[in-house]
Parts: sequence; structure tokens; C-alpha cells
Amino acid sequence: MKKLIVIVASLLVAVSAHAQLGVMAGITSSKADLKEAYADVKNATSYHVGVAYKMDLGLIKIQPAIIYNVKGSKVGNIINKATEGAVTAGDFEYKTGSIEVPVQLQAGLDLGIVRAYGILEPFVGYQITNTAQTTGGTKIDVKWSEVKNKLEYGVGLGAGVELIEHVQVAVRYFWNLGNASNANIATAYDAVRTQKASGIMASVVLLF
Repeated sequence: MKKLIVIVASLLVAVSAHAQLGVMAGITSSKADLKEAYADVKNATSYHVGVAYKMDLGLIKIQPAIIYNVKGSKVGNIINKATEGAVTAGDFEYKTGSIEVPVQLQAGLDLGIVRAYGILEPFVGYQITNTAQTTGGTKIDVKWSEVKNKLEYGVGLGAGVELIEHVQVAVRYFWNLGNASNANIATAYDAVRTQKASGIMASVVLLF
């Protein structure tokens, strides 16, 4: 038992000796098309900020993080079933702000001052804010009690580069496997209920 404790402690010390704490910021786009995502990024309406912790395991790096991530979905020409005659309400935009915990697995090629790597990033999150509006900026009040499921989860795939072991720039596509809108207000909008709020994230991480 003592030997096991010594081995585990030695591993923890070895990992911590090659670990770095960092801060992260970036843009989150709910657009899957690169041109649309670029236009979305210029508007800077969705974003993510947080802290990351990189652990160096040799060829593999593990980088968990805690972030606040604002993302959502926009659907055009939807029908409001709650309105008499089921009239068209135009565009419907739904946004959520979530506390997320992504665990990024990095594997790639180290060229000295530059490291290029691929990314596999499962994540879980919990919604803490919700907003919704229709065409013309008409805001819809989404009561917090109406949000039946605040938990979200998904996975991301992408690529990044790391400079001098202190600056990371990465882009990844993420699949949000939970619905974007979990509130009762969405029952009036069939097209909204199936939206997954998937898209593209671009991040910069400063490691210390």
C-alpha cells in the first residue's frame, strides 16, 4: 500500500512539474459554414472566456478548462403555433449562457518553438442564462422556471498551434448534442425545438 501511495504521489509530482495554468478567450459561432461563421465572428455576439490547465503527458496533452460560453441558434421563417391562425413570426433567435467544462485532448507534432496538434474535446455544461427574440428585436421573456433541462453536453473536433509553449490558437467545430432551447416557449415554435446550437469556436489561450 505504501509503495502504491509513493508511486501515485510520484506521478502527480511528475505531471504537475509539466503543467501550465492559462486564461482563455474567443468567439463562439452557431454557424457551420465557414463564410457565415466569419460574418458571425465579426458581429462578436457570442463568445467564451475562462481558465485552462494543460498537463503534458508526452505525445498527448490533456487540457481541461472551465469557461462561460454564450451560444445559440437562429431559425428563419418559423411558425408561431401559439398565435391564432399559426402565423409566421419571421426569424427566431435563441441564446444561452452556460458554464462549461471541456476536456481537450491534444496530439500532434512538436517542432521546437511551434507545436501543431489535433483536438478531440468532449464537454458538459449547465445553462445559467437564456434570451430569445424574434425579427425586429422583439424580446421574448423566457422564465427560468420554464427551462426544463439546463444540462448540455457534446464533443468538438479541431486543430491548433502552440507558440513557444505559452500561446495557443485553436479552431474547432463542436456538436452540441442537447437542444438549444429547453424552455416551454419553444413549444410554440416546432423548428426551434430541434436546434442543437452546434457551430465553430476560435480560441486564444495564454499559458503561464
